[in-house]
Amino acid sequence: MLSLKWFKSAIERTIEKVVENKIEQAFNELDNEEGQIAPSYTGRKPYLNLKMVNDTLTVVLNDGSILTKQPANADDFAAAKSCTTEECLLELVSSPEVKEEKRKAQAEYEKALAIKKGALHLATLDEFEMKNGSLYLKGINRSLPPLLVEEFLEVVGSKGTDSDEFKALQRFFMWCCLNPRAEVADKLFNFLKKNAFGITKQGFFVALRNVVTLHGSTELVHFVSNAYNKVKAVWKKKPDDYTIFLKDGEYKMVHMDAMFREEMVTCSYCDGTGTIPEYDEYDDSEECCECDGQGTYKDLVRVDHGEEIGNLTELYLDLPNRTENRFTDAHTRTFDIRIGRPVSMDPGACRWNTDDCGAEGLHFTSDEIHYVGCGDTSVLVLINPMKVVGIGESKGRCWEYLPIMTVPREEATEILHDLDFDTLELDESYAVRELENLAEKAKEGFTEERKKYEFNLPAISTEEVITIVRTLDEIKQEISKRIVKID
Repeated sequence: MLSLKWFKSAIERTIEKVVENKIEQAFNELDNEEGQIAPSYTGRKPYLNLKMVNDTLTVVLNDGSILTKQPANADDFAAAKSCTTEECLLELVSSPEVKEEKRKAQAEYEKALAIKKGALHLATLDEFEMKNGSLYLKGINRSLPPLLVEEFLEVVGSKGTDSDEFKALQRFFMWCCLNPRAEVADKLFNFLKKNAFGITKQGFFVALRNVVTLHGSTELVHFVSNAYNKVKAVWKKKPDDYTIFLKDGEYKMVHMDAMFREEMVTCSYCDGTGTIPEYDEYDDSEECCECDGQGTYKDLVRVDHGEEIGNLTELYLDLPNRTENRFTDAHTRTFDIRIGRPVSMDPGACRWNTDDCGAEGLHFTSDEIHYVGCGDTSVLVLINPMKVVGIGESKGRCWEYLPIMTVPREEATEILHDLDFDTLELDESYAVRELENLAEKAKEGFTEERKKYEFNLPAISTEEVITIVRTLDEIKQEISKRIVKID
């Protein structure tokens, strides 16, 4: 990267390889011009000759290559004479912009060396292997892109291979490899990293898009979807433990621990007297055993939080059935979009390219939410890398996504950049759905894709598909026993 040829190209100067028998002729022509000429040097000098004509400094290197600097002055000429290395001369003739390019190139080169060294370390772990200088996940014959190798290095160093972050990256790449478009496995992570997309524990990623509201009142949809996902992603609590109430026209969420409070109540067994009444003339009244003769005791009393709407998890899973949960796309007005239910189109009707807009597919973004549809509502969506069909600069397209929550337009981008919003927690139920008949789905996708395109990367084999499916199937063992199926 930092070879002389590369550097000369970077500074955009015309460089001529002078043929050995023409060097003398070239300098004879220079001698006929007015100017200051330095004598030829041999031995350890890094140049054959120097010449200063007007404000142009010309340097002929020992390999016959020519460098020039303009404008130059006598100080530049003197500095060139004192140089003992080619690097010194290159530094002298370079502009500030070129020096910055060189600095960046040097940094990238050193970074590449570090990644290479790190890849050799990863290859010693059970999950990886090194083949022909490239790093692979074991059992998958598709090399890991450099940026993903770098991410694995960071995660392994800080979290270890048993962490959720490591599993998220591993599963993400496996889903990518099941995408019949080979480019996805090679390019998608770079796209997500550049645009700050979050990856979930099961290997999906979180994005944004806009939709058009079809129902006038979406307050409950907004409240439930936001509460459900923020309880999981921000508080990292169980939505099962929360109940939604409506009081004074506003929805509120109450934890199970706040459903009751302890109060002193009148003992119903003795009617507050503290004694048990006599049953015949020979029996004496006795102290009430329920209240120890006090007439009152402490008990848990249900707090009035208003009208109970339902359990948070149950409400969220029921959102697709609610009439107020109805949205569509701004462009065609044909898609039935509901929070909690996947939105899809025919994969064969989608088109692969690298354009941000104007191509067939379901659009998504991270930062430029105002460009993805002209709807009135923003939604957070989960996307399986296996179902991505196009990657642009800042936007992408897929053939299916799962809307998981509505978000205020002014907070749409901010929420995905908020470190407290942990996207790792968002995808358990969707993961179970995606694992159903996964091997058959993957094979069908590869079969259809081969009919349409020539692969620029090798397709993975049936054995590799089976290996990936088996590994991803471990997701089921990590998810709660209470599995909810999304229709």
